Amino acid sequence: MRETADAGVGPSWWGRAVESRFGYSVASAPLMARSAFRKELLATTFMPFLLVAFDGTVVAVLIRIAFENRPGVSDGLLNSMTALAAVSAPLANITSFIWTRISHGMPKVRFVTTLQLVIVALVVSIALVPFNSFGLAWTITAVLLSRACWSGIMTIRSTIWKANYPDGARARLTGKFATVQVVSMALLSIGLAVAMEQAEWAFRVLLPIGCVMGLVGRQLWCSMPVRHERQLLRDELQAGDKGPSFNPVAMVRILAGDRSFAVFMLFQFLLGLGNITSMGLVAVVLRERFGVEYLEGMLINTAVPLVLMASTVPLWAKFVDRVHIVEFRAVHSWVFVVALLAMSWGLHTDQLWLVFAFAAIKGIAFGGGALAWTLGHLDFAPPGQVSNYMGVHVTLTGVRGVLAWVVGIAMYERAEAFMPGAGSVVFTICALITMAGALGFVWMAKQRQRDRQADRSEPHPVDEVSGPARVGT
Repeated sequence: MRETADAGVGPSWWGRAVESRFGYSVASAPLMARSAFRKELLATTFMPFLLVAFDGTVVAVLIRIAFENRPGVSDGLLNSMTALAAVSAPLANITSFIWTRISHGMPKVRFVTTLQLVIVALVVSIALVPFNSFGLAWTITAVLLSRACWSGIMTIRSTIWKANYPDGARARLTGKFATVQVVSMALLSIGLAVAMEQAEWAFRVLLPIGCVMGLVGRQLWCSMPVRHERQLLRDELQAGDKGPSFNPVAMVRILAGDRSFAVFMLFQFLLGLGNITSMGLVAVVLRERFGVEYLEGMLINTAVPLVLMASTVPLWAKFVDRVHIVEFRAVHSWVFVVALLAMSWGLHTDQLWLVFAFAAIKGIAFGGGALAWTLGHLDFAPPGQVSNYMGVHVTLTGVRGVLAWVVGIAMYERAEAFMPGAGSVVFTICALITMAGALGFVWMAKQRQRDRQADRSEPHPVDEVSGPARVGT
């Protein structure tokens, strides 16, 4: 009962700091969640100083400009590495099952804070790289390793959130974390871009400072409570053959045993594939087509989407808390389609304002996507299987990250070689792939509606398409 007792005490210094700085009252959280909410919210204000150093959209802009015309760095290599950096977040998620297996039955907070220390060491190493082919290779390596560690943190954090925050308030509370994080990331990315325009060596000073701030956030994480953790760990250890495994067959077993989740993952795969493929190319086309510098590139690729994301997370959170994830995706997915169509037309007509419109619309879509991606699997996962379901979800994200990088940059380079400017057709293809995923979610939502109608005449119905509904829907 530590968390309940802690929550009943008056706000500590960090609670008052959070409330005054961000306007998020700790009292707005359910009583049982206040201790964890208070500590995690303040920790979230420090972690972006570390995260910005390996964020794919930030790094893609930085390396595409900083490593241009450097010794040993060809245009083809630079474009390929830029695209790889941009999709590093989804690509690194392919390691999710490794983290799920290693953390199985282990204290979750200790696992998270250990990975945070590894990330700090990697970010420090980025600050030391030279501007040549080796520096480019190591930067990409460090970013991928950092993203892999962050994938582990996100995978385990989902389990912590499941324990600490009740169903009806989880999206609202975690949405506040997302809002604080993305606003901070947007401001920090702009500051980093301005500093790089003044002096390209500025990152060698700013990144170590960010690591110090990240260590403060990690220290706050060290005291994070996890409700009923002993029971949680017992459930994991008693899972037996249903526990996580390094064997890919384990993922297939989960999908084969839960048809509704498998169908959901199929359409999620299509939705994500179109989006991730486009992500890998934005920094490339901004530089090659429009000749943007650090600040303008960072605004389009990072800051504008993050600001719009932050402002719309609270609105999307109300929707997420009210409906099943299938019904949410049936509406939300179309915002991504509109964004990609705007980008495609902007490149076709050489209109930079349409590219800014793409960034803004994509940010609105990300506002809901951040919540749905993190919480969606909870509408399917049975007790004791949350990490396993998140592992499947995150690993499949990694698979489409690999496909997006390899196929996306290959299509773009071939199109540009055939005819300069023809690379814009890749964004049209991305829009069509994303549309296929959106249509799939619409079908699932309609099927779910038909199943609910059947519930009125069936005493014990089995919902074979949409899975178990969230409490309160």
